[in-house]
Formats: sequence, C-alpha cells, structure tokens
Amino acid sequence: MPTERPRLWRLSWAEWRAHPWRQLAALLSVALGVALALAVHLINESALAEFSAAVRSANGEPDLRLLGGASGLPDDSAARLAALAPVQAAHPRIERSLLMLPADGSRPRTVDLLGIDALSVAAVAPGLLPRPDDSADRLAMLRPGQVFVNPALLKLLGSAKELRLLVGGRAQAFAVAGTVAAGGAPLAVMDVAAAQAALGLDGTLSAVDLRLAPGATAAAVRQAYGPLPAGARWAAADDEAQQVSNLSRAYRVNLTVLALVALVVGGFLVFSVVSLAVAQRTPSLALLGVLGLDAAGRRRLVWGECALLGALAGVLGVALGTGLAAAALHWLAGDLGSGVFGVSAPTLRWSPGAAAVAWAAGVVAALAGGAWPAARAARLAPAQ
Repeated sequence: MPTERPRLWRLSWAEWRAHPWRQLAALLSVALGVALALAVHLINESALAEFSAAVRSANGEPDLRLLGGASGLPDDSAARLAALAPVQAAHPRIERSLLMLPADGSRPRTVDLLGIDALSVAAVAPGLLPRPDDSADRLAMLRPGQVFVNPALLKLLGSAKELRLLVGGRAQAFAVAGTVAAGGAPLAVMDVAAAQAALGLDGTLSAVDLRLAPGATAAAVRQAYGPLPAGARWAAADDEAQQVSNLSRAYRVNLTVLALVALVVGGFLVFSVVSLAVAQRTPSLALLGVLGLDAAGRRRLVWGECALLGALAGVLGVALGTGLAAAALHWLAGDLGSGVFGVSAPTLRWSPGAAAVAWAAGVVAALAGGAWPAARAARLAPAQ
C-alpha cells in the first residue's frame, strides 16, 4: 500500500518520542566512537603532512642524505662527498631540537636549530638561504651568535630581536639577524661553524645533503664513498617522514582501539534500546502481522530505525571528531604533547574519504546492534 511506509515511520516516531533519552544515549555512544576514530586519523594525517612539508621545505628535496649516528660525522665528510664524481653538490648540516625560553615567561616551545653553510646551501636547499634584515650586516650569516628564523618562529618571537635557547642546561641568547623562507615548524638557521661552537660539537656534523650529478645514482655514491663511519647511514628524501610515522604508530593504534571499543559499546547500547523497544511494541508488531505486514516488513522496520539512528550518530560523530582533532592540534600539536613530531599546531587537513568511512562505521555499528532485535521482530507470530 502507498501509505504503509509513512504509517510505519509514525509508529517508529511514536517510540522515539516516548523515550527520547533512551534513544539519545544510544546515539551519543555511537557518535563518540565515530568521533574518536575520525579524530585520531585527522590528527595523525595532519601532523605527518605538516612534518613532510617541513622536511621538503628545509631539505629542498635532496637526492640523498648521509646521516651521522650518535657520534655524528667527521667534519671533512662534506668535502669528501663533494669530491666524488657522482656528486654535484654537498651541503653540511648541524641539527638539534632545543627549547626556546620565551621572554614573556610562557611555556617553553620546541625549536629546531640548524647549522648550514651559506655558500653551498642554495644548490641543495634554497629555502634555507639566509635573508639579512635591512639593518643587519651583509656578512651576518658568518658571525657567531646570529640566527635567521622562519615564519613560524618569527610569529612566536613577535617583535623580539633575541632568541633564547636552552643549550646543555643553560640559556644562550642569539640575535635575530634576518629570516629564511623555509616553512613548517619553528626553525632557527645559523652558520655551521657557529652552531658547532654553540652546541659544543667542534669537528662534528649531523648530516650531509647531496645533490647528484645528472645521470648519477645513489648506489654509485655509496660505492664511491666506501665504508661509513660508526653509526652513519644513507637515507632517501622521504625516509624521515616514514620514520616519524613509525614512531607515532603506538599511540595511533592505542587510540584507534579505544575508538573501536567505543563503537562496540555503542552497538551494545543500540542492542539494548532496540530490544526493549521491540519487547514493548510486541502487541503492535503482532497486530501489523494480522493486517498484512510480513516478517520481512517487520525486519525492515527495525533495520530502518537502527540505520537512521546510526546515520544521525555518524553525522554527529563526524562533526564532533573534526572539532576534537582541531582542538587537539591547536592545544597539544600533532603528537598529543609527546614531542615525536616536533611540529606545533599543524593545520587541520580534513579528509572527505576518512569522514565517509567513519560515518559508515557508525551505521554498521548501529545495524549490528539491531540485528538480533530485528530477527526477533520478524519471528513474531501474528496476533490471533
């Protein structure tokens, strides 16, 4: 009959209107599971994307990197690599993550201090080329105690012209002499020799970035260089992003399991609510059987109620998850305060595909919770 479906939905609406808090509890439990699952995904993807963008911007996408171990690389590593036939340019680096001590007394922030060779950096990482202020000396990059900051660090400093970093347990002050174009996390750039002196790393490098000659391969460079120093290793351009992804896997797995537990709890609440509703409406469902509604129709009625509850919970969960991810990225950064990523407040990268999957998970959880009550409604004998 054309009017059968509207009448059936009026029966469902009467049940929801009679017990709104019961339905709301089931809806919120499913929505919480959806929100947690989506928030974990968005936080991780946003942080990894920000980290990868920072690496690409800072490194200028080098063709190959030689990374030092705990003891670093010998100071002559860059010169040895630059002399190899497969290498077009070699750029030495000093890298350290330090705490910045803000002048206003606010909480310390993580800042990457990078020592570079201003004479060779343009060939490998042009985004790190220092740009002195109008009032600064043109040779400021070569002077000790002078740093050049990227936009993220410049925003943290405000109008301050001094950067205070915690080095070896004591504060050191550096004069801000200009800027660099590199994006990503807060970054301070200085001369490699000055960085070695400030950090107590005389005769040691953290890494050497390489630009290969046309037609040269990474394998040819490895073979030409020979045995590596203790702890050193070769790395491709995207190895660091993969390494950070692996480091963050533990907390991602834990939070995802928590989200799945919330979805399971939501499914059980849906089961309880729908089972009780079917038990209370047994006379009505049996009467509908007498009036011509077959078992499949009664099953569809309960399935439809569960699907609608799951769809509403999915929409609410997607909105809540997006808000949770944005708040977590703003207040805790992409590593939830663990310091794994080394980035602060990355931009939220919302994914329609991830939102659709999370919404579908909410619908599936609600349908799974209503499976047994729907079968029970279908087995009801028509009223005599």
